[in-house]
Amino acid sequence: MFGIKFIKASATDYIILYRKGKVVLEGLGLSFFYYAPSSNLVLVPVASIDSPFIFKETSSDYQEINIQGQFTFRVLDPKKLSSILNFSIDSNSIATGDGKEVLPSRITSLIQVALREKLSSKDLRAALKSGQEFVEHVKSKMKTEESILSMGIEIMDFSILKISPTPEMSRALEASAREGLYKEADEAIYQRRNFAVEQERKIKENELQTQISIEEKNKKIREEQMNIEIAVQEKKSLLEESKLNSVKLLAEKQSEIEKLKLESKISLEEKKKKFIEHESNNLIEISKAKGEALKFELSAFSTLSPEVIEILSLNQMSSNQIISRAMRDLSKNAGKIGNLNISPELLNSLLEQKNNG
Repeated sequence: MFGIKFIKASATDYIILYRKGKVVLEGLGLSFFYYAPSSNLVLVPVASIDSPFIFKETSSDYQEINIQGQFTFRVLDPKKLSSILNFSIDSNSIATGDGKEVLPSRITSLIQVALREKLSSKDLRAALKSGQEFVEHVKSKMKTEESILSMGIEIMDFSILKISPTPEMSRALEASAREGLYKEADEAIYQRRNFAVEQERKIKENELQTQISIEEKNKKIREEQMNIEIAVQEKKSLLEESKLNSVKLLAEKQSEIEKLKLESKISLEEKKKKFIEHESNNLIEISKAKGEALKFELSAFSTLSPEVIEILSLNQMSSNQIISRAMRDLSKNAGKIGNLNISPELLNSLLEQKNNG
């Protein structure tokens, strides 16, 4: 009414009121009345803004590349930015300036220039794999870019979502990659087979080594057994030799004992012989002495008659001997005797004396 208007800015909008070319009022989220015919309004959004981009570039090997991504920015100095770009609005809060459209485009151009610097040294394959490197380069470049600083804005984030070649080149790369994958598959199969062969060889070598080790152990065991048997045989030989020596010594001892016994017997026999000789000599001498004595005694009877001698001998006899002698004499003259009576008492006495004797 009468040109007086009311405006209310949001908390993320920086509003500036100009009147006659001078700033009358400015700030974030302001609301106020103003006289529209003589006033100009500038509304700069200071909230972070996400802006996507897509453009085409050429790699160092002259291959076309499509780069798609997004960057996030915000306005740090809205007054400075409003002096460079047009953010004017009318009384109905409709933007009359092109600042909101120009600012993302200008930032996209700066990003494209920065990426072009990096792409000039990358071929297609390297460029397709260098997304993170491009991101780091653009971020560091935007922090020191004078155009960004002069506009009073800040690049908060930058990301590349996709780097892709043309469809024809993509198919060519796919074919090349496919062939590479086939080749890698073939190499993998070859390596797997080679690995299997190698493992089989190692297994056989291990088995052979195991057999060799077993044979060596068996050989050692056999050698130890042979050594033990040799030692046993040596001990047996020593034992047999010891037994033989013992038997020999025993035989020698027995021989010596037999020899000593024989010598002792010989000595004893010699002594016996000598004793018998002495005894024989003694008996001979005794017999000679007895003969001489008997001869001497008989010489005394040589002058006597037989009857006297008989009478003397009868004196030395017992009654039984006398009766026996009488019986003998009777038997000598039996032819001359007609009858001979012997009393039983005489015979009984003779038998009793015989039994008693």
